[in-house]
Amino acid sequence: MQRLRGEVLYMGHMLTRRQFSWMMGASAFAQGKPSRPHIIFYLSDDHGWDLAGCYGNKVIRTPHLDALAGQGMRFTKAFAASPTCSPSRAILYTGLHSARNGLMGNHTRSKPGIRSIAQYLKELGYRVVLANKTHVGPVEVFDFEYVKAVLPPVPGRLRKYRQEGLDTKVIDGLLAEHARNRASQPLCLICADNGPHVVWEKNRTYQPESIPLPPITVDTPMTRTAMANYYQDITSTDARLGEVMASAKKHGFEENTLFVYTSDQGPEWPHSKWTVYDSGLRVPFVARWPGRIRANSVTDAMISFTDVTPTLVDVAGGKPVAGLDGSSFQDVLLGKKKSFRTEIFASHTGDGEMNVFPQRGLRDLRYKYVLNLHPERRWTTHFTLVDGIPESHRDVYDTWVAKGRTDGAAAKLVETLERHAGEELFDTEKDPWELQNLAGRAEMAGVLARMRARMKEMREKLGDVDG
Repeated sequence: MQRLRGEVLYMGHMLTRRQFSWMMGASAFAQGKPSRPHIIFYLSDDHGWDLAGCYGNKVIRTPHLDALAGQGMRFTKAFAASPTCSPSRAILYTGLHSARNGLMGNHTRSKPGIRSIAQYLKELGYRVVLANKTHVGPVEVFDFEYVKAVLPPVPGRLRKYRQEGLDTKVIDGLLAEHARNRASQPLCLICADNGPHVVWEKNRTYQPESIPLPPITVDTPMTRTAMANYYQDITSTDARLGEVMASAKKHGFEENTLFVYTSDQGPEWPHSKWTVYDSGLRVPFVARWPGRIRANSVTDAMISFTDVTPTLVDVAGGKPVAGLDGSSFQDVLLGKKKSFRTEIFASHTGDGEMNVFPQRGLRDLRYKYVLNLHPERRWTTHFTLVDGIPESHRDVYDTWVAKGRTDGAAAKLVETLERHAGEELFDTEKDPWELQNLAGRAEMAGVLARMRARMKEMREKLGDVDG
């Protein structure tokens, strides 16, 4: 085969590239192989970006995610566009910010007439399956083939606010069935796990006293017990990821497959989930595509969940979808670009009568601007209010408040978590946990004004309103 000025010389015949692509696709179809890559997208729930071995955590055990990173590309600056389950997933599946797709509060629904990745990929010939956790609606917008794939309850294990994890045997059966009966059709399979969402499993792996605690927590024995439980749930989720990876290999869904692992937002700890700080938005994002993505590669390119749908459409061979808030980063995956975005926007509205501390966030490559829409309110979430969950939620937070009565550093952190100015500005290089508000400093006035103006511009563009 020889390429000449946009044409292809193939076996003595001169073909246009369109003719050649069509012929290759038809040939693959005849051989029982799809002409477009499969996509397997493993979506966990509440997994903090740095809580994996491949992201530098030396204690947590995530051997399968680490292996995936060794076979593909690890993103260091991947961000959800909402720190809340339903809005984050709706953004991921539509390529539209919450104000535009309509699903702003948790457990709400998108506007009618919105289109999602399900429709875009079906039009390209894909079978598009969402297995297990949905958490978006209505089905007319999110028109997936839904597959129930949840593990049965474990006797004696409290799972309030969630079900057990992904049933990987169902996934194995689905992949086997597709390989057997639909071998020529490309598959997009979203494996939506329930872990490591609270309530976490009881720890059986870690020594609580050796677990590193982030500076957004108060070091108490109950904090360490809860963090060990959270680590345990991450490790159990990682084991299920490994089982899906093994099934993909067994049934021939490895070589011609883009396999992605990420999470819907950060962990259910204070200053994380339900907030637009980096610990609420920044997520692990690892992609493998044999022969296309260089193994053991790392990118600092900034991406948003608004970019995922455009990227998957691009990978699937579709034309760019007009009117989306994101764009394709396939060139980053393929090593053709080292940078992508210069800023990300995120919004949080609420969760019914809980977590009602609405925020908007704008982050560039260094600074984060946070607009708190109701700074007169005291920040609260499930973590600070919900009783009756042993070694989790309020019983942990109460130990922080109690320690703050005699410990000045603990008291200062609790005050920082609960009370917020209308505007916050952080230097994410010097203050990655975003605890030092620089908005009132004279030397930061220029940065503050620039980001305030950009926030106003973004909200007007999106039709975003207070709430």
